[in-house]
Amino acid sequence: MTAEKDLDARRREAASWFATLNQRRVAASDITAFSQWRRNPENAEAYARIETMWEAAGSLKGDADIAALTQGARARADASRQSQGRVAKSVVPLGAIATIAALAIGVALWSSRPQSYETDLGERRVVVLDDGSRVTLDTASRIRVKLTRGQRAVELASGQAFFEVEGDPDRPFVVSAGATDVTAVGTRFDVRRSGDGAQVTLVEGKVDVSDRSAVSQGWSLTPGQQIVTTSLRPAVRTVDVASETSWTTGRLIFSGDTVETAVAEVNRYSRTKVVLQSPGISRIAVSGAFNTGDVEGFVSALVELYPVVAERTPTGQIVIRDAPAKNAAVR
Repeated sequence: MTAEKDLDARRREAASWFATLNQRRVAASDITAFSQWRRNPENAEAYARIETMWEAAGSLKGDADIAALTQGARARADASRQSQGRVAKSVVPLGAIATIAALAIGVALWSSRPQSYETDLGERRVVVLDDGSRVTLDTASRIRVKLTRGQRAVELASGQAFFEVEGDPDRPFVVSAGATDVTAVGTRFDVRRSGDGAQVTLVEGKVDVSDRSAVSQGWSLTPGQQIVTTSLRPAVRTVDVASETSWTTGRLIFSGDTVETAVAEVNRYSRTKVVLQSPGISRIAVSGAFNTGDVEGFVSALVELYPVVAERTPTGQIVIRDAPAKNAAVR
């Protein structure tokens, strides 16, 4: 089964569950079965999209394309109801459910409408697009997706995202981050928004990177390479992709990064901010692995390794200052 056929089947199942759960009487066995079905993240995502479609159905009511798409579904629903000789007692009207079901399988039509996805601070989310591609959103990130017959376009408005692109030579997959465009066909890569550009890291396949704000021929990356388009003189470099993409598994891996850089990275995942007031260690290289959001563990490691103390302020910040001796505790 191809990725798009699998998604089509998943949408049908989600629409069916939506109709079932909106009956006036729902069997306990159905609730149990639905809970088991929804444990699959992709099923949960498909069901969430059906709920979104239902909420948007009112605003789409007058759309000619939507009307054409749902006409057949309504006719089949009416025929099924008449053949059963009864009317289902449902909280959601049968005609409306038919509309949702039609929207669920109308991949080309629905996908051509821009969809937005975002994460809160400290949150990580996996989104499965209609073409089968997967996008993992990092903390405080937002993307806008528009899939058409000729192109798959994603705008990274903020934050960072890891893309696993389904191969389709006839529909390039283009990620835009400010003035930076990343074009792929079937590949795995990471994009982090940086000002009006981006940091692009390739894990698998091939991508072409261009910068619309500069006179440049662009760059073609191979696995293990990275480009930061906002650098004064952008140049392709080789990096450890495992470290660069460790956030996708909830880890932060530092290998020779400065303490100042590490603090900034840790702060991205937590409302408890670390304030570095120790010039003596800010430029020192640090290595280690931490769970995203584990501010206490990170601070404790700094206090253990360097001659600093950590103090918590009334506002909840943790301030790191120089000290004559080590202090392993956060007060």
